[in-house]
Parts: sequence; structure tokens; C-alpha cells
Amino acid sequence: MMKIVRAWALVMAMPIAAAAQGNPDLAGTWALDAAKSDQVPPAARGAAATPSTPPPARQLTISVAADTVSIAQGGQSAVFKFDGTETFWFQSGENRGTAAWDGGRLVISWKRDFFAGPRQGYVAYSGKDVYSVAAGTLTVEKTTTGPAGTDTKKFAYNKS
Repeated sequence: MMKIVRAWALVMAMPIAAAAQGNPDLAGTWALDAAKSDQVPPAARGAAATPSTPPPARQLTISVAADTVSIAQGGQSAVFKFDGTETFWFQSGENRGTAAWDGGRLVISWKRDFFAGPRQGYVAYSGKDVYSVAAGTLTVEKTTTGPAGTDTKKFAYNKS
């Protein structure tokens, strides 16, 4: 009987411990640390649509509330709800995305459709941007999948 009580107490304590850990503080303005980031070659003019990751923003501004996260980069801003609602924004094509916390990391899953010209027509990309903080550095891991395959790059940012 005592074993059952102890097991029940442990099960009841697990959600409390998980909630106490919370999510990392991503809020603030972050500046790209190019020396610690993967390099992205410029796109070749007239090249076929590839899954290559676009160059990173030099600066990110992130605001986090209980039910939303706002990410501004390169003059564009998008607000994502944590309830699974899809957010729409236009940047290099039509984009749709959702946000969720996953083990202390912010995950933005997205889809992009754009017109790549008369030869290729409309092209669809999908991807996942994972935001995490360790030792005062924000790491953004961007994975992009397109017609030619998958590409993953990591970018490091310092608080500015």
C-alpha cells in the first residue's frame, strides 16, 4: 500500500516539476554572430529552386507572451499563437506557420509557396526553425526541404 502512495505522489509531482522548469527566455534583440554561424553561399543567378537556407537576419527581435511569440527579422514580423493556429505572412512568397514549445526549445514549423518563374512554376518548401538559448547565446537551427532535398544550417546570436 505504501508503495502505491509513493508512486502516486511521484506521478503527481512530475507535472509540477516540468512546469517549474519553464521555457527559456528568448525575449530581446539579438545580433548575428557570423563567426559562430554556418555560412550561406549566395544563390546563383538563374539557378533552379533548391532547398538552400536563405542568409540569416543580422538582427532578430523576439517578444514572448503566455500565448504568443513575435519574431521580427529583416523588416518582417510574424506573431505566432501557441494554440496551433496557423499564422500567415508574406516574405519571399506565401508563408504559413505554427509555433510550439518542445523540451525548452521554440519550434516554428512552416510552409512556403512561391512562383519560381515560367520554367519551374510554383514551388513549395517546408521547414522547421528551432530556437534555443544556452550560455547567453541564441541558436537558430533552420531546416529547409524543397524539390532538390533538405538543407540544415545553424546560426548564433548574441543579445544586443
